[in-house]
Amino acid sequence: MSGASRIETPLGNLKVDVNLREQLLSTNKFGIMERMIDEEEHSGEMQYPYIAKIINDARTETGEQYSLRVLPIMVGSTKTSREEAFGRLLSPYLSDVGVFTVVSSDFCHWGRQFSYTPQPSKTENILQIHEYIEHLDKKGMNLIEMQRPGAFADYLRKYSNTICGRHPISVWLYSLRESALTHEVRFVNYAQSEKARTTRDHSVSYAGAVSRVALFNG
Repeated sequence: MSGASRIETPLGNLKVDVNLREQLLSTNKFGIMERMIDEEEHSGEMQYPYIAKIINDARTETGEQYSLRVLPIMVGSTKTSREEAFGRLLSPYLSDVGVFTVVSSDFCHWGRQFSYTPQPSKTENILQIHEYIEHLDKKGMNLIEMQRPGAFADYLRKYSNTICGRHPISVWLYSLRESALTHEVRFVNYAQSEKARTTRDHSVSYAGAVSRVALFNG
């Protein structure tokens, strides 16, 4: 976890939830990132300005001074069994209606520079490489929407898709599985940095999903 007391953004600073950090540290399952690692970690950095903007917009619209805090948690490369264990540990916190969870990741990194260049087989009836990349990504996205962490792990083992945030995604899916609440997960956007057509090309995929507590939870 981040050891910072605040996260700086161009749109204002975000306070870190020190109390929640202490609660998680008391489990003896977490550690504090070295400052250099914390400052170089970019996946959260991409999200903080958007979080700050949402807070600023809410303050402008309502006139209220919301006291919101964040707690960055970095999930490294870990085994499926540990993803499940951390999902179970975090589930009570992530199930709290006062907690909003952001999981930052991109999807497939395709190209020689990523050492990942799978191509469609003749039986798959897919002509373009970029179409195959989308086909591959959406297999994983469908399993995330269905909230099937075990099947998502099997998918990763089968296709080795280069999804950078596959481990935090898996932890989050296991957390949802353990939750007392029922959630709906839907992908709302998908894009590729380039439409790869030859092995000289390269691309990175991006996908955005939204999760909500199902209405019938009351």
